[in-house]
Amino acid sequence: MSETPAGPPPLGPLPLHEVEQVPTWTRDFLRVLGVSLSGALFFSFLIWFASTELMLQQNFEVIEADAVWMGICAGILAFFFPFLFMKHKRPDDGFRREGLIPLALFSVVASAVIVTLAALVWPFFLGERAVPGTVAAELNADPASFFLVLLFFIGGMAWSMCMMMPMMIGGYKVALWLLLPYLGFVFLICFAGVRVFDNPPSLLATMIWLAVALSGLAVLTVLAALRNVIDKPKAQMTAAERDVAHQRYVDDRRRRGLTNENPLPGIDGPQPPQRNQPGPAPGQRPGPPVQERPPHPRHRPPQGPRR
Repeated sequence: MSETPAGPPPLGPLPLHEVEQVPTWTRDFLRVLGVSLSGALFFSFLIWFASTELMLQQNFEVIEADAVWMGICAGILAFFFPFLFMKHKRPDDGFRREGLIPLALFSVVASAVIVTLAALVWPFFLGERAVPGTVAAELNADPASFFLVLLFFIGGMAWSMCMMMPMMIGGYKVALWLLLPYLGFVFLICFAGVRVFDNPPSLLATMIWLAVALSGLAVLTVLAALRNVIDKPKAQMTAAERDVAHQRYVDDRRRRGLTNENPLPGIDGPQPPQRNQPGPAPGQRPGPPVQERPPHPRHRPPQGPRR
């Protein structure tokens, strides 16, 4: 059968791939904050569940709810922060082309504040397992511990965002180059989280994480400013241009006779009655005569000698 669909050509422009529309800046910001709160509550549940001694490892050993487990959960929280932006159904993959700088900076700081506030209940889950004087034990009582954890989340989320953004907007080549460093960043941020929560707060640690947070925010600002340079936006057709392109498409099909208004003679049209030896179609040269093969003689079984 013919591939030409029955009926007149569809009205309007050609159908495009269905993609999600880019939301407003406020809606993007609230979405990131909402998912950050959900992630903080989820890891708080993991710390509480570990405190019940019901969480087991693969070798059926109990995971202890201590400062090490708290630091690992905090590091994973910071590592997964860039995934809150990713939306593959959107044309910008979740990293908007306009207003990305304030969105990235405000999202990092606000999400770090939300996660740090949620972490205030973690010392209650640890109870006597937390060593007195450490950040894991004094987080909800010592302002220095609270400020150190806040800087840890800001620095970890900012640098994790700096690693993920080029991988998303730079194409697969950039993603392959940064894949191993990004996977190594997982162990680095988890190790840093353990060092923060398993030690008492100090001025040196606070200054180090302040430098990490400020440098991460600075690099993130530069990457967000270069977003449209790394991934140049594609030219978008206006509604009038799409109508003109669709009209050209319809005119071309009519010129070639691919519409039902002027169908070409073929198997879709009325067929002449079949004959024993149909003649050649008009405009075609007669081919050589077809030689009929003689009927194949029936195979007779061999007969024995007659008596």
